[in-house]
This record gives sequence, C-alpha cells and structure tokens, in this order.
Amino acid sequence: MVPRTLYLPDGRSVPVCVVAVEPATAHLTKPADTRWPRTYIGGGCPIVVDVQGQQHTASVVCLVTDGHTTYALTNRHVCGRPGERISARVRGELKEVGRASDKQITREAFSSVFPALPSARTYLTLDVGLIEVDDINDWTSQPFGLSNPVGDIADLTELNLGLQLIDQPVAAFGAASGALHGAIKALFYRHKSIGGYDFISEFLIAPEDGAVQTMPGDSGTVWHLQTVASGKETILRPMAVEWGGQALVGSDRERFNYALATGLGTVCQLLDVDLIQGHNTGANPFWGQTGHYSIATAAIDHVKNEKLKAFLTANVKRINFPPEQLSPGQIRKALANGDFVELADVPDLVWKKVKNKVPGGRDYAQNAGPEHPNHYADIDKPDATGKTLRDFSLESSSNMTVQAWQKWYEANGNTDARSQGLLPFRVWQLFDEMVVRLREGNMPRFLCAAGIVSHYVGDACQPLHGSYLSDGYREQQQPGAKSWPGKGVHATYEDKMVDRYSSQLLAAIPSAAQDFPKLRVNITNGQSAATATVELMAAAATVISPTELCDEYIRLGGGSSVRVVDGLWSAFGEKTAILMAGGALSLAGLWDAAFEGAAVRWQGNAEEIDAKALAAIYQDATFVPSLTLDKIESVLLPAQAEKQK
Repeated sequence: MVPRTLYLPDGRSVPVCVVAVEPATAHLTKPADTRWPRTYIGGGCPIVVDVQGQQHTASVVCLVTDGHTTYALTNRHVCGRPGERISARVRGELKEVGRASDKQITREAFSSVFPALPSARTYLTLDVGLIEVDDINDWTSQPFGLSNPVGDIADLTELNLGLQLIDQPVAAFGAASGALHGAIKALFYRHKSIGGYDFISEFLIAPEDGAVQTMPGDSGTVWHLQTVASGKETILRPMAVEWGGQALVGSDRERFNYALATGLGTVCQLLDVDLIQGHNTGANPFWGQTGHYSIATAAIDHVKNEKLKAFLTANVKRINFPPEQLSPGQIRKALANGDFVELADVPDLVWKKVKNKVPGGRDYAQNAGPEHPNHYADIDKPDATGKTLRDFSLESSSNMTVQAWQKWYEANGNTDARSQGLLPFRVWQLFDEMVVRLREGNMPRFLCAAGIVSHYVGDACQPLHGSYLSDGYREQQQPGAKSWPGKGVHATYEDKMVDRYSSQLLAAIPSAAQDFPKLRVNITNGQSAATATVELMAAAATVISPTELCDEYIRLGGGSSVRVVDGLWSAFGEKTAILMAGGALSLAGLWDAAFEGAAVRWQGNAEEIDAKALAAIYQDATFVPSLTLDKIESVLLPAQAEKQK
C-alpha cells in the first residue's frame, strides 16, 4: 500500500496522490524523413552501431571535453564496450567516426548522486557513455533541427529541483522521431523495481498533445528546457539525456510514449566533462545545398523568356529555397521537417539513397547504384598522346555520343560502367524531358526536370566534378596505404569551405557572372546541351584548376581544420563565386533553350505546382531513370528525332 502522507525527517509532511496507469507496448510510427547534414555531425544526428549482426541507430547528445580529449556523449547501451567502433553519415557516406570510451556509467546509488535526498535500496539509472571522436573537424556543437537559439546548460541539482519544473515545456530532436515537443511530468520517477531495489529516472517527459512521440532510435536525444527571459525569444537550455521510454495507456485507451531521461548536468558532473559550445556552429548542411540552391535561385534572374521566368519564379520554393531563405540556419531548419525534397537536391538526397530507407531511392545498396556516375566525368585525364576526353568531345559534335565516350574510356583502361562518369549525358536526358513535357503541356513533369537539372549543372561548374583529381592525387597512393596526397580536398573545399563562407558567396554571386568565361555552344537539342555541359566543365577548370586546388590544399597541410578551410577561402573564395555565377548563367540558358526547342505557346498561368505531385514524380523510378553509360543511349533522343517529336 502507498501511504496517503509521507513524513519527512525535518517534520514536514507531503500528501500523496496515487494515479493508476496501465503499461503498454510502445506506440511506433514511421521514422521521420529527415535530411541530415552532410558536412558535420552534431546533437540529434544519428550514429550507427553494429551489434551481433544487426545495425542499430541512436542519437548524438552533444560534444563534451575533459580538457584534453573531445567526446560525443550518448547512451552507454549505444556506444557499447570500450574500444567498439561507432559510425555516422558524413558527406552522405557511412564511415567510422570514433570509438567507445571507457568512461561509461550504467547506474549509481541514488544517495551518492543526490546525497541531500533520503533514499534506501535505490539506484539512479544513468546509461551514459562517451565516444572518443576521430576527427573533431567532422563535428559541430550546434544541435540539429532546433529553431530557437540554444543557451547554457540547465544545471539542476537536488538543491533546485522542485515542483516548479512540472509541466514545463521541453523540446528535442531525435534521430528517429525528428522534432519532439513535450513537458516534464515527473521527477525521480520509479521506472522499475526488481530484487528489492528501486530504479529511478531523473525525469519523465510526456509528449505534447498531438505531437510526434519518441520512439526507439531516439536514445541519446538531448531534451532542452524552454525558457523565456523578460518576454523575449525562447532560449533552449540543454537539460536531460533520453536513455529510454515507457508507454502508458491513457483514460481514453490511447497509448503515449513517455521519455525517460537523466539530467545533463548530473551526467557531466559524474563523467567529469564539460559541455562544448561554439565549435563549427556556422555549419550549413550542404555545396551540396548552398551551391546547388544558390545556383538555381540565381539562374532564374538570367532567364530571358518572361513567361518562363514568371513560372519558375512562382515555383522557386519547389526548385530550391527563395533568396531570402538561403542562410545556413534557414536551410537547416527547413530541411529538418517535411517529406518534400526541394528539386535542386533530389539527386543527392533521394536518388542516391536505398529505396527501403528513402521513398524514391535508386541505390541497390548503400552508396552503390546507377545514379552515382551521373554526377561527374573525368574529362581532363590525358590519353597516351596527351589528348583529354574534354578536348575530344569539343572537337566535333560527332564525338559527343555515348559510343564515342565508351570507346574512349575503354581505350584508356576504364571498362567498368559503374565508374564511367556521364554527367553531360544526364543533362542531355533531362533536356529531352523538359522539351517533351513542354510540348505535352505537362507542367509538373517539366518543372520536376527543370528543377532537378539544376543539380547537375551545379556539379558541372565545380571543377573537381570534371577531373580525375576529384579527391587529390589518388594515382600516387602507395600499396597498402589508406591515404594519398590531397585526399580530402573534395569535401573540405566543396562542403566545408563553401558552408563556412556561404553568406559571402551568396552576396558575391550576382556580380560575379561577368567574370566567367563566355560559352559559345548554341543549345538546340539534347546533344548540344551535353556539349554545352562539357564546355561549362572546361571553363570551370580555367577559373580554378583542379591541380592548383589540390596543390594548395596539400600546401596548407590537408585535413579540414579551420586553418585549412580559411586558407582555401583566401586562395579560391572569389573564384568560387565566379564558378557559381557561371553555373547560374548556363542553367538559365539551358531552360531558355528547352522552351525555345519545344516551340509551343505558353499555356495557363504562372502557378505554383503542388509539392506532393512533384514528390510523386521524382519518387517514380521511371522518371528520367538513373542509368550508367552502357545503358543511357536508349533513352536519349537523337537530334533529328527531337525536331520531329
């Protein structure tokens, strides 16, 4: 029996209210379709652990340090035994990012953690562990998916924990559930009793009415106390680490998943670490995103056909983020929610994923599928005579064919279609799609093709996407070595430098177009669109030579430290803006040429296309199917056929 009154040692009495609830199995829903950052890992991002043949996902809490080493904090049951390797997604690929530290705590005697509170035969469940990170430059202290600024840690102890915290709003972002909102419902909640001992959770957090509920995979999520000072904006203060959950049935028989959590201040004190703030906080998720989105936005301003321009302007939110919403924070916030992927990044965020994990994914295995070689072409690698595929393709339109490229690759030792880059032919394929859909009057499918082609044009104006030096001098790799001169240049330049200086780039792009080399190819059909893409790639290499970029990266010492990133910006920042401006000009020309090639009158008004309709199109595997070089010829329209269609 539970007594009606608890009598404390100091003479006070506390009335007890007993509430009966019924335990239940967890209420499970489909995991949130979240677009995770490609550049940095931070709070709320998923980490992956292989346990006994199965892959498990959990959340990163935050970064902490003992004054010497930097760790990622998560649950002990997640990081596993000391020395166990932990993985995460970095730049779209699953890679090992650290190892489990021996600093772990499963539980502690309640009286040793909160000596001022009387207890007997009681344990406080903590379930916390540290991951010793391999490369601090891959991590950020900025939590993902939270729209409000994050302040100092909420330092709660037995001296200030009180009933004033009950029903206080809290927020989190979990690797499985995405954005979470709830309220503190209990302090020192007994979640289990066994063998005569009670097991206590410091916090019990209930989901907000109608909000997403926590689920497996959210272990390690950090809950933030929402505070408002003097009527100003809400500040989120890191408060507790979720380690588990308990499902309870309400009076209306509805199931609710309650989060069980340990105070972050308690954890830091017991592990003897401090919370890190201010590390890589300016990180933007994606050139990926900053590059592709800004190029597509800038291109609309250069479109000559006024009706086409009006249509694209009306749908700027479908293609990418509008100009006033291109800051890193705004992109990050928008990408954390919703099912629709802006068209400019569908190739990376949808088509380069496995179908059973992302609707519309086209990979048959992780990081393996026909979409990947569509994003590059090593056109600067010389043959035995010194001639490059770039030179060969620009010599004559008869060389801009699938068969000619296949012969070139095979003659130079590349016989595997999976590594035969075909970026210009992907543009050819999408140009055909734009023309055909305009003639049909099918504006949703036209917009889908027009928005998606911006991604490939963005790739084409990035010099490392057109070079065999895409990630340094790999051909100099020594037998058995895991590295080579210049390894890492691609990610450091394209992701981290562009992300760090995104605001400067966005401001510079409009006035930089005049400095990009003038392109001469007149686009009249898909084949000439492919030739124009090769010309764009060639021009990009004259603005920033891949050799020059690799050599400067090596001179700076390699890696992705702030010093190296800033060094690359000093050397190539202004030229990078010129590249993006050139990509915008080329994309606008491609759109105008498709409209002119369709030779139809504009039908209807410049209205915004429904996002769900667009998602249904790009999730369809038959829409501009992702094909390797040995298979793409069958879907490309010959020049004569385009004129007659």
